[in-house]
Amino acid sequence: MMLLIQKFFALMMSLLTLFSSGALFGDAGRYSRFTDNVGFSPLTAQELTVTEAERAKTRDWYETNILYAGANGVAPAYDFAVDGVRLGCSLKDWAFSAGEESAEGAVRRGGRTAVVTLTNEKEGLSAEVEATWYEANAACEWTVTLRNDGGKNSAVISDFCAIRADLPVAGADLYASRGSHDDPADFAMMKARQLFAPLRIACEDGRSTGEYLPYFNLCGQNGGAVLAAGWTGLWAASFQRLWGGKTHAEIRQKEFAAYLEPAEAVRSPLVSLGFYGGSNPVKGFNLFRDWVKTCVYPANAPRVQTNMDILFVSNTRTAAEIFYDLENVAGDKLSAVDNFWMDAGWYSGCTDDWADGVGNWMTSEERFPGGIKAISDYGKAHDDTGLVLWYEPERLTAKSYLYSVGSRHDRWLVDLAPKDGDNERVMWNLAEPEARDFLTRYISDSLTENGVTVYRQDFNFSPAEYWAWADRHYYGGRRGIAENHYITNLYTYLDTILAEHPCMVMDNCASGGMRLDLEMTRRSVPMWRSDYNCDQTRPDLLMATQAHTYGLSFWLPVSGTFINFDSEYGLRTSIMPILQVPMATPMEVLTAYAQERADQQKQFFPLVCGGTDETAVTAMQYGDSDSGCLLFYHHAKAKTGETALTFSGLTPDAVYTVWSLDAPEEPVTLTGAALMRGDYGITQPEGEKAFVIRYAVA
Repeated sequence: MMLLIQKFFALMMSLLTLFSSGALFGDAGRYSRFTDNVGFSPLTAQELTVTEAERAKTRDWYETNILYAGANGVAPAYDFAVDGVRLGCSLKDWAFSAGEESAEGAVRRGGRTAVVTLTNEKEGLSAEVEATWYEANAACEWTVTLRNDGGKNSAVISDFCAIRADLPVAGADLYASRGSHDDPADFAMMKARQLFAPLRIACEDGRSTGEYLPYFNLCGQNGGAVLAAGWTGLWAASFQRLWGGKTHAEIRQKEFAAYLEPAEAVRSPLVSLGFYGGSNPVKGFNLFRDWVKTCVYPANAPRVQTNMDILFVSNTRTAAEIFYDLENVAGDKLSAVDNFWMDAGWYSGCTDDWADGVGNWMTSEERFPGGIKAISDYGKAHDDTGLVLWYEPERLTAKSYLYSVGSRHDRWLVDLAPKDGDNERVMWNLAEPEARDFLTRYISDSLTENGVTVYRQDFNFSPAEYWAWADRHYYGGRRGIAENHYITNLYTYLDTILAEHPCMVMDNCASGGMRLDLEMTRRSVPMWRSDYNCDQTRPDLLMATQAHTYGLSFWLPVSGTFINFDSEYGLRTSIMPILQVPMATPMEVLTAYAQERADQQKQFFPLVCGGTDETAVTAMQYGDSDSGCLLFYHHAKAKTGETALTFSGLTPDAVYTVWSLDAPEEPVTLTGAALMRGDYGITQPEGEKAFVIRYAVA
């Protein structure tokens, strides 16, 4: 009888695995385990506050599984295998020591950091775990660095997990988001239920957020957990419900199996974790957003910014033409603009295509005889307007200056065979420290020479095949070693650039929003979040833009794209923190909806997302318990008539004044409880209409 039960259980697990992979019915796509029909319930301001119980739960887990793990006999939440033997199965071979926690903010803004040291004398290996506790946010984070301290090659390191742990979250549903791949469904929120079989998701492109955002909200029956990964390459994650009220979670570099040479080190992805109470995932999203805003974003990251396009993916405009337009078209509008925006095509070597010149990060003398500095100096003299300047430092062509330099050095370039005669995509090999240092100096000097205030870093190709090629041809077939060194050195490169230009802001663009992981968020903001906005003639563009704002707002408070001001509906669709505007934008448009754009830094409450369905609506709320706004977008063929709006995040017994910007002289007074049960309504007309509803404590 027991044998039959065991066989039945094995069969059921096999079937669950088949269902989870799509093998029974054919692969329905990478999102087949998820549903897009995701709704959320309102919650009160009190329910949104961080509680002492949440701090205690997160701190206890952090101490037990990270800070004092190993030394206390508990296997750490991170894991790796040495010659096939996992850390959790060989604790006796490792000595653990936890250092003192730093003062708050000494290492990480708002956090207290400690370093946990592991040593294995027999294997000649050591590890350092940099771990940070954020008390105000009930959150923690850590990374693991492994080093070969011996005089010979180490045993093979594999199964290197930043987290492999059973989390105290019972009956969890997983909330996750699509990545950015030039699609109207970019950043769409999804939900997966019944995680009895492992749900495995991963980056395939090599740009960390092309398929999924590496942010996860596990919402259980009585509490949840929010996890995030920082790894600007190929990552993989897995989640599964367990018996006993827990959920298993794993996050790792997708593939890694390599010995380490003497003194060589590799690191894991960064992982953050925080627990929250209740059964409403919106609390988890807002706790994470607040942590990103207060502790993760660079201290000088813009909250609201307007950038004027003076050269947008063009290689034809000259300095004379730009100055003429600034004097005659822009004029006094510069007082409402933060930066000039110069995109691809400003550098030498461009022909009919802006991509022809990548790798030549020097000014085209024919078009800009006074250099780009003449333009940045003009902006500084006119209302202290800064300069956004585009670079793509990791890509070059065979005709570029960087190619001529890199080809003289061993392993500085990864140059795959041209495809159909297209040899644009040579990769500068940041895995080599000397190549990293040369590129750092070259780009940093260029930023200084050009007077750049916003460094726009782009990345327009998939690096996965380049890393795999380098593993085979440069690094002895060690899987994942090129990627690991490349990503680690990418962070060193960016940190050095930002340290040498402390007032400069970094704009993170990788074909529009394909590198929005936690490590890049620590250094940058996405001013151009999706390349779907590159084609302004797309008939569903406005609905897609609304959906992008809705989807990305679950995780990141700051993002932006191109403004649309051809209509009130387009302009209200463009309410977002960062905007790129053409010179022809009227002054009254430049200053419109400033308060609503600022409100987007506050809490976010998802109401409904209609995507690009013309018969649907999209609505979202930003604010706190004192004031805020609700944005309601009625699509072209949506139903007409009265519609109730359900607010969230308010104090039930507080009295609020609510008004539409279309009729500010007709305010309504209601309690928070009444607003959260839907007692305030609007009349939906025929055709497209965008409503902006404001509220404030009376």
